[in-house]
Amino acid sequence: MLSFPELVALDGQLHDTLTLTLYLDGRSENPAWRTAWRRSLKQEEARLRRALVDAPHDEREAFSRDVDALESYMAQRRGALDAPGWLGVVADGEVRLDAPLRGTIPTLGSWGRGVALAPYLCSPDADDGAWVVVVDSRAARIFRCTDDSVHRIDTVRTTLHAESVDEPGASRNGKPHPGTRGGVGRDAAERERRAARGRMLHELAQHVRALAPLAPVFVGGTPQLVGEAVAAIQGEGVTRVIEALALGARARVNEIARAVREGLAQLRRDADYALVEEVLRRFAADELGAAGAAACGRALDERSVQMLVLSETLVTAQPEVAEIFVRSAIAQDAEIRVATGDSARLLEESGGAGVLLRFSPFRAPTAAERDLVTV
Repeated sequence: MLSFPELVALDGQLHDTLTLTLYLDGRSENPAWRTAWRRSLKQEEARLRRALVDAPHDEREAFSRDVDALESYMAQRRGALDAPGWLGVVADGEVRLDAPLRGTIPTLGSWGRGVALAPYLCSPDADDGAWVVVVDSRAARIFRCTDDSVHRIDTVRTTLHAESVDEPGASRNGKPHPGTRGGVGRDAAERERRAARGRMLHELAQHVRALAPLAPVFVGGTPQLVGEAVAAIQGEGVTRVIEALALGARARVNEIARAVREGLAQLRRDADYALVEEVLRRFAADELGAAGAAACGRALDERSVQMLVLSETLVTAQPEVAEIFVRSAIAQDAEIRVATGDSARLLEESGGAGVLLRFSPFRAPTAAERDLVTV
């Protein structure tokens, strides 16, 4: 999949060239809508053409040439786009980029010098996938999940040890000891089963730690064991461990893949919401944070931004503003995030844009800060 640095590199090649950029939502849940993207493509082309009605003749000719090139190129495509999102870039009558995107993205066209970068950020970044542990009383299965595959890494099994012959109810050569008596034997067997599960969970936790997962670990299976497995893995120093109670002990590969997709999406939503809350908290407390287009624009102009956060609504409703903000953030090596869903709605209440700051451009520097600047 196309990465953002690769797109920025292409923009560097085309920064002085009139360029047609088209982002398309590739979803087609209804089979009858498999080619709905074609209608969206036509609508964006028509919208851009209307916006150029007063443009110079040469520019309108260049636009028509790029549209014709894109139409000819896309005529070969049949059916759905086969990806949640799609990005096309055309310049000088030549398709320069045909890229499927890993996440859904709003349909949006742009015409201008260079590539439209901001809409790309509405699609979630590539992640490190996830590890999945499915545990029951007999074994724990470990899976590695990526965007396009789920495969089993290993299985840690519960091993029952032979009981000591000196204990009541112990066995010799696999046969019950003569001292076995009802409840005593059952209690001993239950203790051994618990001990065996404990050994299995300990070995499982060590194995997961040895895998050095940068990605989160989802744990599902028998409900009574999920909590114990999570505690054992966390006890080995693995921090990103999440209970996945929707995964049963007999979960199949497709169920695991779906649970991981939903779990990763929820983790991203939670992280975005926490980030927006932090921006707004700092803004309210005057602690190196700001919100609103005007304040963010000033902070970007002063090159004081550590992270820029935009709502998806601002990117789609005010693409020119979003593009200026994104390019300014790139120029000062700031991180950029686009919030969606509930986090976007929360940010919209404060203007649709927020920043975390390296220093505040809204107040006079203290004596200590002035001294640091002159060092």
